[in-house]
Amino acid sequence: MKHILNTDILLAIVLLLTPALALAEDPPSVTGSVAGDRGPIIGAHVVVRGTVVRAIADENGNFLLPALQPGEYVIQARAVGYTMAEATITVTSNMTTQLDFELEPMLVELDAITITGTMKEAFVSESPVTVKVVPIERLQRVTTSNIMESLEQVTGLYQQVECAVCGTNNMRINGLEGVNTAFLIDGMPIMGSLASVYGLNGINPAIVEQVEVIKGPSSTLYGSEALAGVVNVITKDPRYAPRFMFNAFGTSNEEINADLAMAAGTANTHAMLSGTVTYLNHFIDNVADGFADVPLGGRGAVFGKIDHYGRTKKRFGLAAKYYYEDRMGGTERFDRSMRGSGEIYGESIFTNRFEVTGLYRPPTAEENLQLQYSYAYHNQDSYYGDTRYDALQHIGYLNLIWNTRMGTQNDLLVGGTLRYDSYDDNTGATPEADNRFTPGIFAQNEFRVTPDLDLLGGVRFDHHGDHGVIFSPRAAIKWAATKNTTFRLNGGTGFRVIHLFTEDHAAFHGHRELIVDEELRPERTKNVTLNVNQALRIGHNPTVVDLDVFYTHFNNQIVHDYDRSPSELHYYNVDGHSISGGFAVTLNQAFANIPLTYAVGFTYQDVYHMDAGVKDREFFSADFMGTWSASYTLGDAVTVDYTGSLTGPMRLPEYDAPFQRDTESPTYTIHSVQANVAVKPGFELYGGVKNIFDYTQVSPLIDPTDPFGDNFDTAYVYGPMQGRRFIVGMLMTRAR
Repeated sequence: MKHILNTDILLAIVLLLTPALALAEDPPSVTGSVAGDRGPIIGAHVVVRGTVVRAIADENGNFLLPALQPGEYVIQARAVGYTMAEATITVTSNMTTQLDFELEPMLVELDAITITGTMKEAFVSESPVTVKVVPIERLQRVTTSNIMESLEQVTGLYQQVECAVCGTNNMRINGLEGVNTAFLIDGMPIMGSLASVYGLNGINPAIVEQVEVIKGPSSTLYGSEALAGVVNVITKDPRYAPRFMFNAFGTSNEEINADLAMAAGTANTHAMLSGTVTYLNHFIDNVADGFADVPLGGRGAVFGKIDHYGRTKKRFGLAAKYYYEDRMGGTERFDRSMRGSGEIYGESIFTNRFEVTGLYRPPTAEENLQLQYSYAYHNQDSYYGDTRYDALQHIGYLNLIWNTRMGTQNDLLVGGTLRYDSYDDNTGATPEADNRFTPGIFAQNEFRVTPDLDLLGGVRFDHHGDHGVIFSPRAAIKWAATKNTTFRLNGGTGFRVIHLFTEDHAAFHGHRELIVDEELRPERTKNVTLNVNQALRIGHNPTVVDLDVFYTHFNNQIVHDYDRSPSELHYYNVDGHSISGGFAVTLNQAFANIPLTYAVGFTYQDVYHMDAGVKDREFFSADFMGTWSASYTLGDAVTVDYTGSLTGPMRLPEYDAPFQRDTESPTYTIHSVQANVAVKPGFELYGGVKNIFDYTQVSPLIDPTDPFGDNFDTAYVYGPMQGRRFIVGMLMTRAR
């Protein structure tokens, strides 16, 4: 494995040195248009097969392909929701060739546009990096006010609730701890550290267009925190957002959620504004431990976005969001006026968060230079019982990217980053504010060897004040063996510089004493992933089988040890290494003769660490997981969605007598169903049942009768704490 990874690193460096150095002067070009059944297709991709030359159709569906030498070429036109079309043309000197495409609607969407894998817009099927895209249609199959719940339908992803009282949560990828996942908003890493605990709950599905997931280290492009992978939340494009949208639902647990959004625009400038409110104040204690099963309170967010376009690309973009949350958990007698009480136990968290992201491209002919920027302010004012936790974090980020084609075979991307992190709290873990400036540079080249073989190499250098220069290479190979079979081999490294608060929130909401056994070093990973994508037609039914085989090797993994003492929580770098290995397979199929689509996914994973020659399974990492969903349309008005998940056994913390618990969780499944009825154009009603069979775990609290005592612990969470609940809602939209 070490030999393979060293080969990947060498390949990454070699590929960066391969771009052609000369371009022909005044080459002939190809111009034309792309249209579909509804007129011009904005954003359609036009590609010269076997090269990196491409163009994107403008608002009228027109495109221009430059930099072609005289000769014969195969030109492909692709757009989401349409079948690909191609034409063979002959380009001659000093002439512009005209080429127009008419695309046919696709029976089922088996491809999507992604930017996460390479920081450049491309179709998933073309990207050398394996990317999973979750479109808005799939997110809408699960009615929720929290996008984390929707993401659990992605094979290999698991939402871990880390505190049974306050409800902190995170997302595991392939069994690795949630703090190793980098969450991005429109490609910008603004959700790190403190915000990864509570800020993720502020991402409402109403503002989301799609979610892109990379499994495996991605530090070459995205820096720290991308050890396990990247989850990139892409917000809605104001050009295509409805002019008006109102969505509201309620549940039998008395949760209420409402979303309102509006969009407008001119020929070149488009904007949208949305707001969301969620409220739950009904005390539920189905497990009968005297504590609320889910946190109470409310949250609200306002989101705005404005984009200005040039001829084909966005010139300027700005998005801003304000988020407020009042979250409370504890015993039924507890209310906000008792914050910090030493007699009645409760946990109360006030969160204020403001974030801004943007993009600027100078008005150059190629528009291949862009500046990305972001800023996030996050303030958390909390009480965990009688323990105060008050924290403030600022994250600023600048990303300058230059992307250019060199000849027809090389697509080069280089950039520089500057990240500023400021973190301070009132705990002993942070005696003074932690301020960090992290500059970095990166480069990546995609080399198209043949029309069916792509190589990608990338390197990154980051400088950390405490750790010096960190080198992060990666390499990828994509081989389209046949029209329907594609192999991808991805290898790379990742790193993470830690913040103790997010290592394990139990350090502050439990009564364990936090003990750092040594000076903690950055975690480092090496990863290899093999992906096989097979498109089939079983009869007339489009089918896609996707297989991932993954292996990740950790050095310096930070371990939190619950087992030494019930009153202590120890942190240290593992003396040895940690491994996450396994496979994941997903099947998607659409039937031509009946309006039915379904998806089934299964993941097997072996996640453990070797410490001083002793092998220990990772806490809260299931041995296997499964997901499934099916969607059936009745006539033109009714759609029924069924979703489910399977969670295998996982290792759980041990507790001393008399508080012993099982050290392995049971296998369980969750099932949900939802129906949408289109009453008339622009108005639909929906309803459903979540957790149909009413499965909940046993009480996740240790010694809940004495929450101020040394044995009280809130981390024994392996399954759902909300049982069966009914949902009813309405959606009104007005198209542009």
